Amino acid sequence: MKNLAPFAIGNIVKKINRINVQIKSKYHRPFPKPRFFWLSEYTYEHRYIRIHPDGRIVGGLSRFVSSLVDFSFIRSIVAHKYRPFGFAYDPVSLFLLELFRYLEKYSSMKDFVDTIHDRDKGKHYRLYAGINYPHLPCEGTFTNLKDRLGEELYNQILHVLVEVTELLGFLSYKIIATDGTLFPTNARYKGCTYFCNECNFIEFKGIIENVRRKVLYRLQNPEKIVPGKEIRLRLPCPSPNFPEDVQRPKVEVLTLCLQQADSEEPATQTADKPSIFNQIFELKEELQNAGLDLILKRGLLTKFAMGDSTRTDSFFFRCPKLPSDMDARIGVRRNPQNPNRKQKIFGFNAVIDTSVELSLGIELPVACTTIAGNAEEGRHYITNRKQILNYHRKTSKIDLADAKYDEHHNYEFSRSHGAIPIIDYNPRNENITAHALKERGYDRNGWPYAPCGILTRPNGFDFNCQRASFSCRRQCVSSKDPKITEYAKDCSCWINYHGFTRHMSVRQFPRLITEVIRGTFRHQDLKKFRSASERTNSSAKEDFCILSKPKIRGLKSAGILSQMAVIVVLLKRIARFIVKVTLAFREKVDNNKSPPQRVFIQGPEVPKFILNLIQRE
Repeated sequence: MKNLAPFAIGNIVKKINRINVQIKSKYHRPFPKPRFFWLSEYTYEHRYIRIHPDGRIVGGLSRFVSSLVDFSFIRSIVAHKYRPFGFAYDPVSLFLLELFRYLEKYSSMKDFVDTIHDRDKGKHYRLYAGINYPHLPCEGTFTNLKDRLGEELYNQILHVLVEVTELLGFLSYKIIATDGTLFPTNARYKGCTYFCNECNFIEFKGIIENVRRKVLYRLQNPEKIVPGKEIRLRLPCPSPNFPEDVQRPKVEVLTLCLQQADSEEPATQTADKPSIFNQIFELKEELQNAGLDLILKRGLLTKFAMGDSTRTDSFFFRCPKLPSDMDARIGVRRNPQNPNRKQKIFGFNAVIDTSVELSLGIELPVACTTIAGNAEEGRHYITNRKQILNYHRKTSKIDLADAKYDEHHNYEFSRSHGAIPIIDYNPRNENITAHALKERGYDRNGWPYAPCGILTRPNGFDFNCQRASFSCRRQCVSSKDPKITEYAKDCSCWINYHGFTRHMSVRQFPRLITEVIRGTFRHQDLKKFRSASERTNSSAKEDFCILSKPKIRGLKSAGILSQMAVIVVLLKRIARFIVKVTLAFREKVDNNKSPPQRVFIQGPEVPKFILNLIQRE
């Protein structure tokens, strides 16, 4: 059990002063815009932090965070995105205001902006961020900041805060769990999975002749004329993403209909009058004689070309199944209300790495990548690990992930950096019936079968040779199967102490055989820590409602939101831990009448073998 006295608020304040100076000296790029053009100016000021006996923080999390961390480094990180001339808000001010919005759980940016504009309610937010009257930001100001910075700079800000957390002693990166969480976009899915940019301009050649022929057929056969009945024009799907082995569907690009002409109000040649389509499709005289007008019911005409002397019968339409957010895709997850059913989410996937700190009993997010909802999540396992390696020069000892990350290159990356990959095995298209397993010689966990048919038992892992040992341990002695008992009489391995023995090497089975053998109690104990990443995802969605139903569109906005969600969860969990330790520290002071040197908080008991694994060289 670790002494937690250094994490009380008084000791944290002493350390954070030195850390703020260290971070400021590391990020010292000058901001190019002269102060005359600043509409706001953030200045770090250490404020007294008061914690009530029930754990409430005076001033809330916004005061707690802004009083501890000097966010001036953001100005240096984003300096290259600004020009010397023109008025602009201090980027630190806007970043802090957005951070306060999520920390204080405002449902929408509009509500938070209204609070900022309120003289009384928004006073402390303006004070902490360096905002003064009359220069108060609007909703568009925050949108402009996100467009200017992009996901990459938000990710860099996240890793600076992770570095501060590490310098405070919260992080060791020994155990890292990875998992993704789907969140929806603010756009409706319209039924097509294979849409692309070409769906914006679907070319229809000969449409004038096509429509003219359909209408003239109805005019020649009056019994076919039904006012309001749809005349539909379809084209084959042009998307190159559509599978070749599936027949391409027909896309309804235009829907017209005939209706009775209004005799009282003469039709003029404008886009909002039916007669414009009579003229486009060269049916003005025929429809006028019949007392009809051709009107548009559905369809989005994006471009067409017509000349006076030469006619270009080529029109371009937008596919009706094209959603307004073309970066989002359909992702599948288990239904939270019914785990046996799957749920489809049209949106994005935030892949988050969480560091499990056993000695402190805390779980902190340390890396994040955002992808489309249907993207292969397993391919971004290495992306997050490289973020930690590049920014912090740290590697883990144990890597935890589910079956989506069961790929060869993920195992190779973890092992090449000295980590043990604990990744759920994905059988994919393997035949895992009992008969098939005996035919291939080993079960789903990689435990081989003895010649007599008995399943062997693990006998340890050799790190030097990178192989697992298995032996039957002469189970045939106690077996009640007559076939096994009969075979054991002539077994050549009977004289061995462990009976039949077989080695399964990592080189031969890189995904199936791991340093902690699958199916053992130790492997199960390690897998339990994987739920840390699920709790991080749940906090971002349910505790702060950041990723539950966000009002965003596009991968860029989704990426920025994911980074902000990770930053908020990181700061909130650190604040909660400091408050918890501080209250325990005060209780010790009240009992001992003097500041204690050691403070302990009862946490979960950690198996000894896990401590040996994370402490090995």
